[in-house]
Amino acid sequence: MFYLQGVTKFIASYVFMLVVIFTFNLMVIQFVDETLSFWKSAWSMGMVAGFLLGFKINEDLNAKPNVRLLMQLGVLCFVGLSTLQGFVSYLGSSNLLEMQAAKNLRVDFDANWVIPQFGLILLGLWLGVWFNEKFGADRLLSLSSCEALLLPFENQLLDPTVRGSRKQLELLLHADFIEIGASGRMYDRAQVLAELPSEATDYPVRTIENFRLRKLSENLVQVFYSIVENETQRTSIWKLEGEQWSMIYHQGTRRAS
Repeated sequence: MFYLQGVTKFIASYVFMLVVIFTFNLMVIQFVDETLSFWKSAWSMGMVAGFLLGFKINEDLNAKPNVRLLMQLGVLCFVGLSTLQGFVSYLGSSNLLEMQAAKNLRVDFDANWVIPQFGLILLGLWLGVWFNEKFGADRLLSLSSCEALLLPFENQLLDPTVRGSRKQLELLLHADFIEIGASGRMYDRAQVLAELPSEATDYPVRTIENFRLRKLSENLVQVFYSIVENETQRTSIWKLEGEQWSMIYHQGTRRAS
């Protein structure tokens, strides 16, 4: 399904650029009675479409793509591009569409076109992924990497040593932190910082199970889990600011008996 969606997005971008080029050529013909030869081979279109797709791969996968995936996706995109461009070239060279602007979209399917186009698609995919990681890392969250970070944080908040340290709690709890306990009572950050250290010594062992995550926005992740010892369902919302995660909301409720 991922590959089908990826190729569909790639072809959609390519078709959009073909329409733009075709329309632009129609406008040029109106004034100079000729088309722009620069657009004939549409050299940059495959790379641009690949870049746009590569830029979105991280979001679609919620993980960093590997070389094998990019190669497979590049091959499928190239097959789709060649099929589409072959159809467009057929229309342009036949009598079905007697328009000079359409004829200008024809390409010669030789090594001088095929090899560079395949390479440009791969280059576009790689550049899109790289650009996303380089300049969009603060916006894209990998759920797998989030779990690796947030599960230890949740366990820290269940650790009596951490609960007894105001300094460590201040690092883990957001300035706007709110908690709703199983009793229904609401606590703000100041109340939690005041009460938790005094309760830390007698805090019982708590074990997390069924840990799950849900991405709420570009920098917010909600986690769900249950506590083995007292069958309590809990949920927290963690916020990423810069490079720092902090809990902004927490709620605990008992399971229905």
